[in-house]
Amino acid sequence: MEREFGGPGFAIVEQATRTIDRHSMLAEGDIVVIAVSGGPDSTCLLDVLHRLSSKRSWELHVAHVDHGLSEASEAIAARVSSDAAAAGFEVHLIKAPDLAGSNLHARARLFRYSFFETVAREIGAHVVATGHTLDDRVETTIARLIHGAGTEGLAGIPPVIQAEAGAKRARPLIEVRRGATRAYCDELELAYDDDPANSDDRFDRSSVRATVVAPIEQRWGEGAVAAMATSAERLSDDAEALKGLAGTLYNELARGEGGEVHFERPGLNPLPRALRRRMLERAVGRVRDRSGGIEAALDALEKSDGGIRHFDVASGTTIEITRDEVVVQRSATEQ
Repeated sequence: MEREFGGPGFAIVEQATRTIDRHSMLAEGDIVVIAVSGGPDSTCLLDVLHRLSSKRSWELHVAHVDHGLSEASEAIAARVSSDAAAAGFEVHLIKAPDLAGSNLHARARLFRYSFFETVAREIGAHVVATGHTLDDRVETTIARLIHGAGTEGLAGIPPVIQAEAGAKRARPLIEVRRGATRAYCDELELAYDDDPANSDDRFDRSSVRATVVAPIEQRWGEGAVAAMATSAERLSDDAEALKGLAGTLYNELARGEGGEVHFERPGLNPLPRALRRRMLERAVGRVRDRSGGIEAALDALEKSDGGIRHFDVASGTTIEITRDEVVVQRSATEQ
């Protein structure tokens, strides 16, 4: 069923269009998996992309995960799937296994995105679209600041994540306030359910929303939230620039294959600490709790005593610093 392009809520459609085009999120004729939780953000996203699809020739699919984390989750899953099917979408629905235990939020997220990627692969989708808003980006930036994230982490939720293989992730509503998505749904009388997790202070973003962002907005107005989102975007630009420069330098300076990477000190010494950090991070790879060891190694690099120093990074990975070189020895499990 074709949706009207103009009319009520069109300001949000126009903003999403600008965001999509600015970040090259979607191309003409793309197959798109839309992650629909049943809340106002993803409900708004589905309707906006439906309205635009008549102009852009997109093929839209709906994907929903019933995490089973609330008494209403089964009913929400039934409503989302029936409403989407009635609107003419192909619906992909799954019930998550028992996710009880530590770090519930991270494991639920991992399962959710794994499902979206599976659906995308099966139908040949180019993009997985999620309903993240400007508020989500700001809350993520603040939560990561609390945990000591670097530049890339403080950029929060990026508008687009380009996948090395498979579908990329896109956030067409990343420049829209959360309140605007709810108003959009109310104006167009679109059914939605509030996710209980959004007010559960066990989760970082929920706690930050209530105890940090809300008081800031109350004191300085909604412009303060928009300003923080602008800062996050600038950090993203800076992180991308540093990542690109570090990649070029790594290809020039790093030697070795497999589990051992060598850097000559004369190549590393002139670099600022931010680029040295990225050299070592790339050599070490994606292992947990690596920051302390890398920072200690960076401190040692700034000294000129010439002694041999060893630093345990994580998961059996080590960094050795001598007078002439830096050697990263990765554990067999990380190779």
